[in-house]
Amino acid sequence: MKVLVLGATGYIGSALAERLAERGHEVVALVRPKARDTALPGEVRHGDLHQPETLKKAVTPDIDVVVHAANPVGDEEVDVAAIEALAGARLVYTSGVWVLGTTTEAAGEDAPVNPITASRYRPRVERLVLDAGGVVVRPGVVYGRGAGIPTVLAAPGQGDGRYVHAGGPVPTWATVHVDDLADLLVLAIEKAAPGSLFHAVAEEAVSVAEVAAAAGRTGKAVPWPIDEASEVLGRPFAEGLALSQVVSGDLARKVLDWQPSRPGIVDDVRSGSYASRA
Repeated sequence: MKVLVLGATGYIGSALAERLAERGHEVVALVRPKARDTALPGEVRHGDLHQPETLKKAVTPDIDVVVHAANPVGDEEVDVAAIEALAGARLVYTSGVWVLGTTTEAAGEDAPVNPITASRYRPRVERLVLDAGGVVVRPGVVYGRGAGIPTVLAAPGQGDGRYVHAGGPVPTWATVHVDDLADLLVLAIEKAAPGSLFHAVAEEAVSVAEVAAAAGRTGKAVPWPIDEASEVLGRPFAEGLALSQVVSGDLARKVLDWQPSRPGIVDDVRSGSYASRA
């Protein structure tokens, strides 16, 4: 299939583009008109989420599937207009489990949404995609390749790791390796029925303190009060890091035969791709 990937130069999109090419699909990267030259292989088209007409122009009749793996711009009307511009295409949208809010039991795809600030309007976007017959994939906290969220857990100049904490028990994260996520997105492209929703979660609940300890050089973790973290990271992102969740990824395993196989987040941070960055 010929797949147009929004966000093809990003963390998730680049991993997806690699996996699609390995599977024999033709990848078309959508990049902003003034984006730096990233020497992308294959065809490159230009478009901007702030300019819906450019997205429509990029989705020519030869495109079989569009994958929206770009970060939302943070403006509800802009992000909604982008989805509406893609409504005529077969669309796979990458959302996130933060739309569920705090969960204490393994939340499946039928769990009610209760989004935190950073994901406040994503349920609306998801509904637009699903109602148009598209597919929504909600990743957990994405890690791997020495990048992503775990990189903020090691305090500069200090030996201990740190984790954002808003009081109460130590939070847990639902997680997925970026390459396992790419595998699931490819399966969604190839096999998912219209209107499907899947959680991309390999580990349902991992102690954030364990991840932070693995990130530190001493094997210890200290809490980072959310108000202090907000001054560095911004309040919405800090709230996400302090969010405690338990999320199930069983549906994707059963329906799409997804088989996540990469190292868990603690192992990868302690002795995998993040250790090589130290």
